[in-house]
Amino acid sequence: MRKIIVAVFLSIFFIFSYGFAADKDVSEIVMKVEKIISLEDISADQVMTVYRKDGTIRSYEMKSLTSGKDKSFVELTAPPREKGRQVLRLGDVVWSYMPSVKRSIRVSGRGSFMGGDFENNDVLRLNLVGDYSSEIIEELPDQYVLALKGKDLSLSYAKIKLWVKKDDFQPVKQEYYTISDKLIKSTIYESIKDFNGFKRPSKLVMQSAMYPKQKTILEMKKFKIGIKNPSKRFRRSGLGK
Repeated sequence: MRKIIVAVFLSIFFIFSYGFAADKDVSEIVMKVEKIISLEDISADQVMTVYRKDGTIRSYEMKSLTSGKDKSFVELTAPPREKGRQVLRLGDVVWSYMPSVKRSIRVSGRGSFMGGDFENNDVLRLNLVGDYSSEIIEELPDQYVLALKGKDLSLSYAKIKLWVKKDDFQPVKQEYYTISDKLIKSTIYESIKDFNGFKRPSKLVMQSAMYPKQKTILEMKKFKIGIKNPSKRFRRSGLGK
């Protein structure tokens, strides 16, 4: 009888130990992915090309700066008609500055960024570890496939499916779903580049699931991480200056 009790106890112990280890491993994977595609303390020159469903194409050049995880600033530098337009995120609040009217207005984090497939939150905010619980749902020869479930209904995406390379934890693809499991859009990560010793995808392709011809490409031309950007860039009073 004693042997049976010991056997049962050990079985329960190993089950819980395995579960804890699995949770720890998947958390570490997500943390490594987030570090690679981090938007924390960066300075980046980017080009965004928007392919709309009506066949028109628009291209924008911009400078992105961040301070920690809660402050983000983007200024458009081209084309001329958009030059000087700025977007500022302070926590969950997003402000858009229009040089034509010389004033800033509050906009939704879920709003489209420059009419493309990226939302303001996609460009200005990233917190996979804090915003989502995660689990490994499939293991391919060279990749992990993770399911991420949002902890807050206010998030842009209720669920995310993430493909990650095993050898270096570079992200391969993300799919974004509603709470009812309807695919909204996906991101393909391409062109891994070495930015002064920091390797990350330099090209992101956001594809609409509803409109096959509609997509947005975001390319990193210059990228620096661990930058202490000027604090004045992260104040609403500094917009337009």
